[in-house]
Amino acid sequence: MTDTATVIIKKTFACSPQVLWEAWTDRAQMVQWYGPENHTTEIHEMDFREGGNYRLTMHSDRGQQYRLRGTFITIDQPKKLVMTWQWEEWLNTGIPGPETVVTVDIRSASGGSEMTLTHVLPDAESQTLHDQGWNSSFKKLEKFFGQ
Repeated sequence: MTDTATVIIKKTFACSPQVLWEAWTDRAQMVQWYGPENHTTEIHEMDFREGGNYRLTMHSDRGQQYRLRGTFITIDQPKKLVMTWQWEEWLNTGIPGPETVVTVDIRSASGGSEMTLTHVLPDAESQTLHDQGWNSSFKKLEKFFGQ
């Protein structure tokens, strides 16, 4: 994997790092914003501990389903979350996508918190698709926080 296939998104939110952390780690909050716009998210499994697994499905308003799974690698409340990320079926190919790594760093910032998401991906196509998806999801997170 190369840096040219890495999505890096920085966002500032008008909330404390703890409140932002809970939006990422509390199931009831996650389903309200996680996933691109025009999608809902169903969480099937969320064993929130280092080494624990998660599994979810994003449902588009056009009836498509995108199943995702991963493992929590690092949990450093409320500063850092690192997890693997793998589509159960990649681009309608019938085979799982490559396992990638997502890192969420949260720090105090003027007026709230700064979040940096880093998603290391295998190629430029994946980078483009995930950049669009994450940015859309963060628009929902901003709405969730009333911003």
